[in-house]
Amino acid sequence: MPDVLALPLSVAAGMLQEEGWEYQVVRISSGYRQKDTDNCILEEYVVRQQILSDHTMLLSTMLKRRKEVLEHGF
Repeated sequence: MPDVLALPLSVAAGMLQEEGWEYQVVRISSGYRQKDTDNCILEEYVVRQQILSDHTMLLSTMLKRRKEVLEHGF
């Protein structure tokens, strides 16, 4: 079983496909920082992985927000 915990979803999906695993994604919403997403880069990360059946995995994901510096530190 490939360990894809804490990886970006795009990387995790590639690893699972290479190893012949099917996967389903459940997005978990976070109540933290849902406002002020201007200048933020949103990337989806795997926070939980669970085997459902033979070669099928359930991935729970959350969005990570990174503030983008535009100009002169602002």
